Amino acid sequence: MRMFAVLWLAVVLLSGLYLGYRFHEGALFRTDLTALLPQDERNPVLQKASDTVTKALSRRVLFMIGHSDRAAARAAALQFSADLVSRGVVERFDSQFDAERVVRLGQQYFPYRNGLLSERHRALLLQGQGERLAVSALSQVFGFVGMADAALLRQDPFLLLPGFIADLPFPASRLVVDDGYLTVVDQGVTWIALTGLITGESMALATQQHLVDAVGESEGKLKAAEPALQLRRLGAVFFGHAGASVALDEASWLGGMSLIGTVLLILVVFRRIGPLLHNLLALAVGSAVALAVSFLIFEELHVAILLFGTSLIGVAVDYGLHYSASLFDPGMRRPAERLAHVRTAITLGLATTLIGYATLLLAPFPGLHQLAVFAVVGLIAAFLTVILWIPLLDRDRTLRHGTAMLHAASALWRFWATPRLRPLHHALLAIFVLIGVIGWLQLEVDDDVRHMQALSPALLKEQADIQRLTGAAPAAQFLLIKAADDEAALQREEAIMPALEAMRDSGQISSYQAPASYVPSAARQRENAQLRATQLDAAMRQAQYSRLGLPAPEEAVPAQDVLTLDEALQRDAVPYLKDMVVASGLHTITLHGLKDAGVLRTAFAGIADLWVVDPVTDFNALLGRYRDRAVILIAISALLMLLPLFWRYGLRDGLRVMVPPAAALLLTPAVLALLGQRFTFFHAMAMILVLSISVDYAIFCAEGEADHHSIIMLAIWLVTFTTLLSFGMLAFSEVAVVHGFGLTMLVGMCIALFLAPLARRRTVEAT
Repeated sequence: MRMFAVLWLAVVLLSGLYLGYRFHEGALFRTDLTALLPQDERNPVLQKASDTVTKALSRRVLFMIGHSDRAAARAAALQFSADLVSRGVVERFDSQFDAERVVRLGQQYFPYRNGLLSERHRALLLQGQGERLAVSALSQVFGFVGMADAALLRQDPFLLLPGFIADLPFPASRLVVDDGYLTVVDQGVTWIALTGLITGESMALATQQHLVDAVGESEGKLKAAEPALQLRRLGAVFFGHAGASVALDEASWLGGMSLIGTVLLILVVFRRIGPLLHNLLALAVGSAVALAVSFLIFEELHVAILLFGTSLIGVAVDYGLHYSASLFDPGMRRPAERLAHVRTAITLGLATTLIGYATLLLAPFPGLHQLAVFAVVGLIAAFLTVILWIPLLDRDRTLRHGTAMLHAASALWRFWATPRLRPLHHALLAIFVLIGVIGWLQLEVDDDVRHMQALSPALLKEQADIQRLTGAAPAAQFLLIKAADDEAALQREEAIMPALEAMRDSGQISSYQAPASYVPSAARQRENAQLRATQLDAAMRQAQYSRLGLPAPEEAVPAQDVLTLDEALQRDAVPYLKDMVVASGLHTITLHGLKDAGVLRTAFAGIADLWVVDPVTDFNALLGRYRDRAVILIAISALLMLLPLFWRYGLRDGLRVMVPPAAALLLTPAVLALLGQRFTFFHAMAMILVLSISVDYAIFCAEGEADHHSIIMLAIWLVTFTTLLSFGMLAFSEVAVVHGFGLTMLVGMCIALFLAPLARRRTVEAT
């Protein structure tokens, strides 16, 4: 045994060294809720596109800087953007339409001007109304505000390129370009919009912290100089940071309260430092080894795992508490005797608990995989610490106090074991059945992922302010088009754009953006060039030069053939284009102001390799499917747990031991419904843990002997209290997922404790 204890010491030391190394190098934690959730297993193409679009959108941030003085607002915007770029937290800002941006846009399109036509100009040429274009160009040149210079007119006398650029579908909003900045004036305040792309992974905690710190410091400097300055911010990175801050704060205080409560409980019950140190050792080793192995397997963890990991406090000490409770037995004076007395029960309890946690690995949720690994490794580590180290460290003598405490702890056992109370037992069971029926009839499900996040009220207010100022909301839905290559994808976009135009005219959508709007297909560009040549150049070019008062150039600068999507992406003159091209032949069309995704699905039904993607709605449906699967996981867990129970107790008694946990499973959702909770996937996942932990309680009662049931019940009460201090404390979380998880555990554990003595051996009478 000592050799195994030394080997375990080596493993623990290695785990500690690795954990120290990871934190020294910068342990990675993720903050986005979606990292906890499943991937869309039905369509890898959809998943790839959704991930790419989500990642691109999550890196974008929008700042609105306002001041009653226009010059002050513009100066602050310039300083603010330069400061964030110089700090390296923002890669670039795309919202400044200065001379350089205009030059880049012109350099991208000018060489290919012959094949670029706005939809209005193209429609006129198709109708043979080229004369209207010629007159329109003259009106622009000789109107009150001239819109072209002689150099451009010599190459483009019909001003087709300016028309194409003006028709580009930039997101509709109240913002206008004012001397290079997107600006809106609202209630006497000039607001400057700054759209940026952050540096690094938007949901990495370090990235978020650096950005938030930089924004805070820059805002502080600006407001010190201009106290009236206002700043609004919008971006997933800010919501992620706020959520992570809540999670980390809760992990700190919930974990602290759980630890303090556990320490006080052990000191009050045992009145000695030994049991406290032994259980703290098991807890520390379990947590450290679990964290080290989790980092080794996953590289990065979600911050919610820290919150759920606090629950390990209530479970990892179970084995040590059962060992320590044997100190009250005067017949067990030696550590080896104490260990032998509890070894079977805690080993069987570990096996059933591990089955429950390991079942989480069958769920396709990355976060639950992390939780399962953390819990399984932590419990095994705590168990090994108890059986290998604590007997070697145990120097405590038999406890002589606690007679009244033991008597009180066994009251629940005596209640269920007293034959004359059977009418009351039957009445209680009937009440439980009634509660179950009423609760299940009222049970409602909720698969809306938006209800699972604790969003910062301050950030929600800033988001509402920005949407009011800009007159636009972030696009959440898109069309996904898959084709053999980019050219085929662009042609497919052009084929469905008339339908999208009709939907925009009817108000089904407010606007849309497609890659083909910025870079027409090669076929469309060549067709446009032919239209221009036949309808304008051959018939009207010379006359147009005469009307403009310009000499016809001896030799015009030749236009190149076609602008390719690859070249446009490399030039990066249009900031939105990269976000819409997932891969070669895989494009998205961004939809703004979509009222009903069902209308689009109906309109485009039957078109191969075209999907309407509404991430929130689609993800809610995915959650619903996996909530149903979670019920299957619970059934699988229960069946797997029966195997060690049958091996230990036989068929009939094994089924009897499963009665209390089965009752807890059936009653907990009913009680939650009566408490006003809507059942979610995460409630279902918590039910797996209710099953695994409540089986432990039943096993310890089944292992209890006639002269030891008071000690067994004291240990069960202790582990229940520690479990409630950890899992139950999660019910006070502001994060809806964590709150629901904790409340489920709180209700389930109380029911499991109350019914656990039903698993006792029938030969044991109340004393």
